[in-house]
Amino acid sequence: MLNIILDTNIILRQPKVLGLKIPDIHFLIPLNVIEELNTRANSRGVSSDKRIDLIQKASEDGTISIINTDLPLYRQFSERFQANNLSNTDIAILAMAVDFKMKEQDVKIASLDKEIINFASTNGIEVLDNSGIENLIINFSEQTNKSSTALKEEILTYERSERKTLIVEILIGVLVTVFAYLIFKNIGKIVATIQVWGTITLILISGVALFVFRERRRLSYGVVEFLVGALAIIILFQPDNFNLSKVKFNFEFILKIFAGLYIMVRGQDNIIKAIK
Repeated sequence: MLNIILDTNIILRQPKVLGLKIPDIHFLIPLNVIEELNTRANSRGVSSDKRIDLIQKASEDGTISIINTDLPLYRQFSERFQANNLSNTDIAILAMAVDFKMKEQDVKIASLDKEIINFASTNGIEVLDNSGIENLIINFSEQTNKSSTALKEEILTYERSERKTLIVEILIGVLVTVFAYLIFKNIGKIVATIQVWGTITLILISGVALFVFRERRRLSYGVVEFLVGALAIIILFQPDNFNLSKVKFNFEFILKIFAGLYIMVRGQDNIIKAIK
Protein backbone atom coordinates (compact mmCIF):
# COMPACT_ATOMS: atom_id res chain seq x y z
CA MET A 1 0.00 0.00 0.00
CA LEU A 2 1.40 3.37 -1.08
CA ASN A 3 0.57 6.25 1.27
CA ILE A 4 0.39 9.70 -0.36
CA ILE A 5 0.24 12.70 1.99
CA LEU A 6 -1.42 15.73 0.38
CA ASP A 7 -0.19 19.27 1.07
CA THR A 8 -2.45 22.34 0.95
CA ASN A 9 -0.97 23.67 -2.30
CA ILE A 10 -1.75 20.42 -4.15
CA ILE A 11 -5.37 20.45 -2.98
CA LEU A 12 -5.67 24.07 -4.11
CA ARG A 13 -4.44 23.23 -7.62
CA GLN A 14 -5.75 19.70 -8.06
CA PRO A 15 -9.04 19.28 -6.15
CA LYS A 16 -9.86 16.26 -8.36
CA VAL A 17 -7.39 14.23 -6.33
CA LEU A 18 -9.99 14.23 -3.54
CA GLY A 19 -12.23 12.07 -5.73
CA LEU A 20 -9.67 9.37 -6.50
CA LYS A 21 -10.05 5.94 -4.93
CA ILE A 22 -7.17 3.92 -6.33
CA PRO A 23 -6.43 0.32 -5.31
CA ASP A 24 -3.24 0.06 -3.24
CA ILE A 25 -2.99 3.86 -2.84
CA HIS A 26 -4.01 5.57 0.39
CA PHE A 27 -4.43 9.38 0.35
CA LEU A 28 -3.94 11.16 3.66
CA ILE A 29 -4.43 14.75 4.82
CA PRO A 30 -3.17 16.06 8.18
CA LEU A 31 -5.70 18.08 10.16
CA ASN A 32 -3.32 21.05 9.88
CA VAL A 33 -4.06 21.28 6.15
CA ILE A 34 -7.76 21.78 6.87
CA GLU A 35 -6.91 24.42 9.46
CA GLU A 36 -4.67 26.15 6.90
CA LEU A 37 -7.45 26.15 4.31
CA ASN A 38 -9.79 27.66 6.89
CA THR A 39 -7.22 30.36 7.76
CA ARG A 40 -6.81 31.22 4.06
CA ALA A 41 -10.58 31.51 3.68
CA ASN A 42 -10.82 33.86 6.66
CA SER A 43 -7.99 36.02 5.29
CA ARG A 44 -10.01 36.43 2.08
CA GLY A 45 -13.11 37.44 4.02
CA VAL A 46 -14.86 34.10 3.42
CA SER A 47 -16.46 32.19 6.28
CA SER A 48 -15.34 28.76 5.03
CA ASP A 49 -13.52 27.09 2.14
CA LYS A 50 -15.58 24.81 -0.12
CA ARG A 51 -12.57 22.50 -0.37
CA ILE A 52 -12.96 21.68 3.33
CA ASP A 53 -16.47 20.35 2.60
CA LEU A 54 -15.05 18.30 -0.28
CA ILE A 55 -12.35 16.86 2.00
CA GLN A 56 -14.97 15.93 4.60
CA LYS A 57 -17.14 14.20 1.99
CA ALA A 58 -14.08 12.47 0.51
CA SER A 59 -13.27 11.21 4.01
CA GLU A 60 -16.81 9.87 4.41
CA ASP A 61 -16.54 8.26 0.97
CA GLY A 62 -13.27 6.60 1.92
CA THR A 63 -11.03 8.29 -0.65
CA ILE A 64 -9.20 10.37 1.97
CA SER A 65 -8.09 9.81 5.56
CA ILE A 66 -7.83 12.85 7.84
CA ILE A 67 -5.03 12.42 10.38
CA ASN A 68 -4.62 14.30 13.66
CA THR A 69 -0.85 14.70 14.03
CA ASP A 70 -1.12 16.32 17.47
CA LEU A 71 -0.60 12.93 19.09
CA PRO A 72 2.42 11.45 20.93
CA LEU A 73 2.97 9.07 17.99
CA TYR A 74 3.69 11.96 15.60
CA ARG A 75 4.91 14.49 18.15
CA GLN A 76 8.17 12.59 18.62
CA PHE A 77 8.96 13.11 14.93
CA SER A 78 7.67 16.69 14.89
CA GLU A 79 10.36 17.74 17.36
CA ARG A 80 13.01 17.05 14.70
CA PHE A 81 11.74 19.91 12.56
CA GLN A 82 10.79 22.50 15.22
CA ALA A 83 14.03 24.48 14.92
CA ASN A 84 13.73 24.85 11.16
CA ASN A 85 11.85 27.36 9.01
CA LEU A 86 8.74 25.21 8.67
CA SER A 87 5.05 25.91 9.25
CA ASN A 88 2.92 23.70 11.49
CA THR A 89 1.43 22.12 8.37
CA ASP A 90 4.89 21.37 6.95
CA ILE A 91 5.95 19.78 10.25
CA ALA A 92 2.77 17.66 10.40
CA ILE A 93 3.29 16.39 6.84
CA LEU A 94 6.94 15.52 7.44
CA ALA A 95 6.15 13.86 10.78
CA MET A 96 3.58 11.61 9.09
CA ALA A 97 5.99 10.74 6.29
CA VAL A 98 8.85 9.93 8.69
CA ASP A 99 6.50 7.74 10.75
CA PHE A 100 5.58 5.70 7.66
CA LYS A 101 9.24 5.53 6.68
CA MET A 102 10.24 4.24 10.13
CA LYS A 103 7.56 1.54 9.83
CA GLU A 104 9.04 0.62 6.42
CA GLN A 105 5.81 1.50 4.64
CA ASP A 106 5.76 3.11 1.18
CA VAL A 107 5.11 6.84 1.44
CA LYS A 108 5.21 9.88 -0.83
CA ILE A 109 4.45 13.53 -0.20
CA ALA A 110 2.46 15.54 -2.74
CA SER A 111 3.66 19.13 -2.32
CA LEU A 112 5.08 22.20 -4.05
CA ASP A 113 6.68 23.56 -0.87
CA LYS A 114 10.45 23.93 -1.30
CA GLU A 115 11.14 23.42 2.41
CA ILE A 116 9.18 20.16 2.42
CA ILE A 117 10.91 19.00 -0.77
CA ASN A 118 14.35 19.68 0.74
CA PHE A 119 13.63 17.92 4.03
CA ALA A 120 11.90 15.01 2.30
CA SER A 121 14.86 14.42 -0.01
CA THR A 122 17.21 14.53 3.01
CA ASN A 123 15.16 11.75 4.64
CA GLY A 124 14.84 9.70 1.45
CA ILE A 125 11.14 10.45 0.91
CA GLU A 126 9.88 10.91 -2.64
CA VAL A 127 7.85 14.03 -3.46
CA LEU A 128 5.13 14.29 -6.11
CA ASP A 129 4.76 17.72 -7.69
CA ASN A 130 1.71 19.18 -9.44
CA SER A 131 2.41 17.33 -12.71
CA GLY A 132 2.86 14.06 -10.81
CA ILE A 133 -0.62 14.34 -9.29
CA GLU A 134 -2.04 15.55 -12.60
CA ASN A 135 -0.64 12.47 -14.38
CA LEU A 136 -2.13 10.29 -11.66
CA ILE A 137 -5.55 11.86 -12.27
CA ILE A 138 -5.28 11.62 -16.07
CA ASN A 139 -3.94 8.06 -16.18
CA PHE A 140 -6.43 6.70 -13.69
CA SER A 141 -9.33 5.30 -15.71
CA GLU A 142 -12.99 5.74 -14.83
CA GLN A 143 -13.41 1.94 -14.79
CA THR A 144 -11.14 1.47 -11.79
CA ASN A 145 -12.13 4.61 -9.91
CA LYS A 146 -14.40 3.42 -7.10
CA SER A 147 -15.20 6.80 -5.59
CA SER A 148 -18.83 7.85 -5.58
CA THR A 149 -20.30 9.55 -8.63
CA ALA A 150 -21.86 12.17 -6.34
CA LEU A 151 -18.45 13.16 -4.96
CA LYS A 152 -16.83 13.36 -8.40
CA GLU A 153 -19.74 15.42 -9.71
CA GLU A 154 -19.51 17.78 -6.75
CA ILE A 155 -15.78 18.28 -7.40
CA LEU A 156 -16.47 19.01 -11.08
CA THR A 157 -19.23 21.45 -10.09
CA TYR A 158 -16.81 23.17 -7.73
CA GLU A 159 -14.16 23.50 -10.47
CA ARG A 160 -16.72 24.95 -12.91
CA SER A 161 -17.87 27.38 -10.24
CA GLU A 162 -14.26 28.45 -9.58
CA ARG A 163 -13.64 29.10 -13.29
CA LYS A 164 -16.87 31.10 -13.55
CA THR A 165 -15.98 33.12 -10.45
CA LEU A 166 -12.51 33.83 -11.87
CA ILE A 167 -13.96 35.17 -15.13
CA VAL A 168 -16.60 37.27 -13.32
CA GLU A 169 -14.01 38.77 -10.95
CA ILE A 170 -11.71 39.70 -13.84
CA LEU A 171 -14.60 41.34 -15.73
CA ILE A 172 -15.60 43.30 -12.62
CA GLY A 173 -12.00 44.49 -12.29
CA VAL A 174 -11.93 45.62 -15.93
CA LEU A 175 -15.26 47.46 -15.62
CA VAL A 176 -14.18 49.23 -12.41
CA THR A 177 -10.96 50.30 -14.14
CA VAL A 178 -12.89 51.69 -17.11
CA PHE A 179 -15.18 53.56 -14.70
CA ALA A 180 -12.16 54.96 -12.82
CA TYR A 181 -10.56 56.06 -16.11
CA LEU A 182 -13.74 57.91 -17.14
CA ILE A 183 -13.72 59.73 -13.80
CA PHE A 184 -10.06 60.63 -14.36
CA LYS A 185 -10.83 62.04 -17.83
CA ASN A 186 -13.66 64.16 -16.45
CA ILE A 187 -12.17 65.08 -13.09
CA GLY A 188 -12.12 68.80 -13.95
CA LYS A 189 -15.87 68.89 -14.59
CA ILE A 190 -16.60 66.83 -11.48
CA VAL A 191 -14.56 69.10 -9.18
CA ALA A 192 -16.14 72.21 -10.70
CA THR A 193 -19.60 70.77 -10.03
CA ILE A 194 -19.25 69.47 -6.47
CA GLN A 195 -16.85 72.20 -5.23
CA VAL A 196 -14.14 71.78 -2.56
CA TRP A 197 -16.07 70.12 0.26
CA GLY A 198 -17.85 67.85 -2.17
CA THR A 199 -14.47 66.79 -3.56
CA ILE A 200 -13.06 66.10 -0.08
CA THR A 201 -16.16 64.09 0.84
CA LEU A 202 -15.92 62.12 -2.41
CA ILE A 203 -12.26 61.29 -1.73
CA LEU A 204 -13.06 60.06 1.79
CA ILE A 205 -15.96 57.93 0.55
CA SER A 206 -13.78 56.55 -2.26
CA GLY A 207 -11.09 55.53 0.24
CA VAL A 208 -13.57 53.58 2.37
CA ALA A 209 -15.25 52.09 -0.71
CA LEU A 210 -11.91 50.87 -2.10
CA PHE A 211 -11.06 49.21 1.21
CA VAL A 212 -14.41 47.41 1.33
CA PHE A 213 -14.00 46.46 -2.35
CA ARG A 214 -10.56 44.96 -1.64
CA GLU A 215 -11.81 42.98 1.35
CA ARG A 216 -14.81 41.53 -0.48
CA ARG A 217 -13.40 41.16 -3.99
CA ARG A 218 -9.64 40.88 -3.67
CA LEU A 219 -9.18 39.36 -7.13
CA SER A 220 -11.12 42.16 -8.83
CA TYR A 221 -9.22 44.71 -6.76
CA GLY A 222 -5.94 43.15 -7.89
CA VAL A 223 -7.03 43.39 -11.53
CA VAL A 224 -7.91 47.07 -11.00
CA GLU A 225 -4.50 47.74 -9.43
CA PHE A 226 -2.66 46.02 -12.27
CA LEU A 227 -4.62 47.86 -14.98
CA VAL A 228 -4.34 51.23 -13.21
CA GLY A 229 -0.57 50.75 -12.95
CA ALA A 230 -0.38 49.89 -16.65
CA LEU A 231 -2.58 52.89 -17.57
CA ALA A 232 -0.43 55.20 -15.43
CA ILE A 233 2.63 54.21 -17.46
CA ILE A 234 0.81 54.47 -20.80
CA ILE A 235 -0.49 57.96 -19.92
CA LEU A 236 3.11 59.09 -19.31
CA PHE A 237 3.91 58.51 -22.97
CA GLN A 238 0.59 59.78 -24.34
CA PRO A 239 1.37 63.55 -24.54
CA ASP A 240 4.29 62.81 -26.91
CA ASN A 241 2.23 60.37 -29.01
CA PHE A 242 4.54 57.57 -27.86
CA ASN A 243 7.49 59.16 -29.68
CA LEU A 244 10.44 58.14 -27.50
CA SER A 245 12.70 60.80 -29.02
CA LYS A 246 10.47 63.49 -27.47
CA VAL A 247 10.27 61.87 -24.04
CA LYS A 248 12.45 63.39 -21.32
CA PHE A 249 13.79 60.50 -19.29
CA ASN A 250 14.57 62.60 -16.23
CA PHE A 251 14.39 61.51 -12.59
CA GLU A 252 10.73 62.54 -12.20
CA PHE A 253 9.68 60.60 -15.31
CA ILE A 254 11.53 57.43 -14.26
CA LEU A 255 10.11 57.72 -10.74
CA LYS A 256 6.58 57.80 -12.19
CA ILE A 257 7.34 54.68 -14.24
CA PHE A 258 8.52 52.88 -11.11
CA ALA A 259 5.36 54.02 -9.31
CA GLY A 260 3.25 52.49 -12.08
CA LEU A 261 5.28 49.27 -11.95
CA TYR A 262 4.87 49.13 -8.17
CA ILE A 263 1.09 49.39 -8.51
CA MET A 264 1.15 46.60 -11.11
CA VAL A 265 3.20 44.36 -8.80
CA ARG A 266 0.82 45.05 -5.91
CA GLY A 267 -2.06 44.13 -8.18
CA GLN A 268 -0.45 40.83 -9.13
CA ASP A 269 0.24 40.11 -5.45
CA ASN A 270 -3.45 40.61 -4.61
CA ILE A 271 -4.50 38.45 -7.57
CA ILE A 272 -2.26 35.58 -6.44
CA LYS A 273 -3.46 35.84 -2.83
CA ALA A 274 -7.10 35.85 -3.98
CA ILE A 275 -6.62 32.80 -6.21
CA LYS A 276 -4.97 30.88 -3.40
